[in-house]
Amino acid sequence: MADHALGPTLTEGAEEPSGRPHRLLSAGIVACVALSLVALAVCAHHVPYFAIDLTITRHVQGAQVAWIGSLLGPLNVLGFPPLVAIVHGTVILLILSTGARWEAAASGFATLGAAGLTLLVKALVARPRPPIDLVQVANPLHDSSFPAGHVLNFTAFVGFLGYLLCVRLAPSWPRATLIALLVTMMALMGLARIHAGDHWPSDVLGGCLIGIVWLAMTVEFYRWRGRRSWNRSLEHEEHEHS
Repeated sequence: MADHALGPTLTEGAEEPSGRPHRLLSAGIVACVALSLVALAVCAHHVPYFAIDLTITRHVQGAQVAWIGSLLGPLNVLGFPPLVAIVHGTVILLILSTGARWEAAASGFATLGAAGLTLLVKALVARPRPPIDLVQVANPLHDSSFPAGHVLNFTAFVGFLGYLLCVRLAPSWPRATLIALLVTMMALMGLARIHAGDHWPSDVLGGCLIGIVWLAMTVEFYRWRGRRSWNRSLEHEEHEHS
């Protein structure tokens, strides 16, 4: 099976590179996200938490919804090692089992890079975790609070899975359902980290912003091979007509 196949419903020409205007727009958006991230990280380095962090956290934790804990609890557990490595590794192996070697490699690039960025930015920002005298804390942790690692990794890895569904599968209601499910899980992960008291909302925002930047880098890494294949195809056609 070809290394770019994911199943019988693949769209043709998925490796064709985007036009220059589209790529410039995407680069501009990523640059704005990156600048916002830097500003937020600098503030988080100097401020343990913002007033709005405390307001949002207490509102989320005080919500009288019976099922919220049972819904968000599993997501919190999912983001901790070694379970997160097991789950992501299993997903990558499943992708690999379809013969999609490059997709599996790019998925690994997404999750490993996200993990590395989490450690790096946590060390640089060194923000304290939410204290138990201000909010309810489900899992007392002692490392840096910014960014929310669960959210960063989830945004990059699950976001890339959603990207693969968009570009490698033909439009259908199962594809739309899967993408909606992934987006919902990404949103709920941030809410879960706030509800657990392990992170401030601004930590979650930071994790989301870094995750978006790394997701964009992963997509570029993935498309890099596609552009190479596309260029080789054009060169081959020009050679045949010359």
